Amino acid sequence: MKLPRILLLASVLLLALFTLSASAATHWDKDDHEIFELQSALERSEGKGATFYSVLNIPRTASAAEIKRAYRKKSVELHPDKNAGVAGAQQRFERLGLVYKILRDGRKDRYDHFVAAGFPKWRNNGYFYERYRPGLGAVIVGVVLATMLVEVAISSLTTKQERAKIERLKMSARLVAWGPRYAAILASIRHPPTPPATVSKLATAQKKVRVPITGFSLPAFPSDAQIKSNAVDWDALETQTRNVLVSTSGDGAPIVDCLVHGADVLLLDKFSGDYIALDEEDAQPAQFHTTWPFRLVAALANKVTGKHEDVLTEVDETSQQPAKTNKKNK
Repeated sequence: MKLPRILLLASVLLLALFTLSASAATHWDKDDHEIFELQSALERSEGKGATFYSVLNIPRTASAAEIKRAYRKKSVELHPDKNAGVAGAQQRFERLGLVYKILRDGRKDRYDHFVAAGFPKWRNNGYFYERYRPGLGAVIVGVVLATMLVEVAISSLTTKQERAKIERLKMSARLVAWGPRYAAILASIRHPPTPPATVSKLATAQKKVRVPITGFSLPAFPSDAQIKSNAVDWDALETQTRNVLVSTSGDGAPIVDCLVHGADVLLLDKFSGDYIALDEEDAQPAQFHTTWPFRLVAALANKVTGKHEDVLTEVDETSQQPAKTNKKNK
């Protein structure tokens, strides 16, 4: 299974998302900066948590008329002429005027947004929210972990498909070797009857067959529970199988040679001339320790040690365990 293009695409998309999410909060316009600066000055003067509304002693839901009346009342209270000699009186009065200007125009909605969402704080060269902002290292780690998850997920789906293909090919080979009642014969092999009954000669003989590599679309094989409880109508299943064979037409798929021996089905390897046992368990999904970061580390280690083993290229699941496959010469 080869996934480099998919992983590369996923990495680019995830990196773009991380970058956008990390930088979205820094796109403030001129009015936003004016609001932030005025809010910061207001909190330094009036205390932490102070807002434009608390200064005017009005709720956020106050109408334009109520805001105007509150401003007039507060402006009289804070006028420098009435607070001669009070430190910062002029600055408080000027801030009050700026507060009123913002609350009486379209910037009020923007201010209300920040009151609800929170105000960013000045950090070095810009305003940022006091929340965790992932750095480059965290972004890279996140992208690597995400691509590992993507690889494992895709590998799991592909493995499921590969196992289904192997099972379908095996069932099709048994059908050709044993005939439409192949399911009943296979069930008698997997679940011998009690008391023991005469075993079909087909179940013990070896037979070479040729089938399409894609197999046939056969009825689902009964579950173990159905077989053990004698809940399977083998005659009906045989009829369904015959109907499938009648309606089956060649789809142009390559023909392969198989050897059926009991419950085992072996596939002829045309390169070596050997029959290799087909086993669904040979198709194994990728694990975290076999994903691309680990393969990359192993490749670098092999290069340093001089082993030169190809660990970056994933081995086809159906042939990655040759030591476990049974081989028989023709």
